[in-house]
Amino acid sequence: MDLRTTLSVNESFLEMLTDCKNRGAKAEMILDINGLERAEGIIDEIHTNDPQPYIKLQDGRVITEKTIIALNGLFRPEYSGC
Repeated sequence: MDLRTTLSVNESFLEMLTDCKNRGAKAEMILDINGLERAEGIIDEIHTNDPQPYIKLQDGRVITEKTIIALNGLFRPEYSGC
């Protein structure tokens, strides 16, 4: 089995997303939206006060935080092995 570096249980990607935005660094993500897909880009906005926190990339794409299963090589715990 392949093991991956993961977030702690009950931890979200919001702190990492904020760090990427503050540094102007590219966020490279794997999303689970009715199947896995990749997304990447510079974060333009982060909306944490929404019932479903989300980010907006500079290209206009909106991504709900809960759909992000991996960010810059770090995975959610439920995706730790395959």
